Amino acid sequence: MSDKKTNINKVERKLSKEDVERLDILQKSEEVKGEQLSINLDSELVIENQAEQLLGQKIDDPVQKFQLYYQGLSKLVKDSLPKGKSFEDVRRIVYDEKNILINRGAKKDEKGIRGSDGRMAYVEDLEEAIKIVADWTINKGTPAELFMAFWDKNEELGYGHQD
Repeated sequence: MSDKKTNINKVERKLSKEDVERLDILQKSEEVKGEQLSINLDSELVIENQAEQLLGQKIDDPVQKFQLYYQGLSKLVKDSLPKGKSFEDVRRIVYDEKNILINRGAKKDEKGIRGSDGRMAYVEDLEEAIKIVADWTINKGTPAELFMAFWDKNEELGYGHQD
């Protein structure tokens, strides 16, 4: 068996024109570091520097998120809903609907796990929820009206509701 020369790594393949084009693109991508190869609408190969593209984008500020979530939304809701053990279910129902909104539709599973953290929500979602609570507070609404305001917004966005 040692007499026979076999090259396990070499496999004959019949490649289509499309396969050759894909391999060519893949080989060119190995030459490019920190950049992305893509094909534009005219089927031309384009090299984009992703780092430069990110520079112009808005990036979330962790301090702003903290303030919006804890000192804004959570405090406003907590201070405005009825307190005490007898209203625990009321608060939980409102919190669940609020959390669906700020977590972009993520609901708790059968084990009570949402799989998303409202403290990490997008700033614009936190601001939307604060606006809803502020409007509700100004109008001296009931907990049911706050729930329905979150419910309506979740409906509008197609998020659904907690089971």
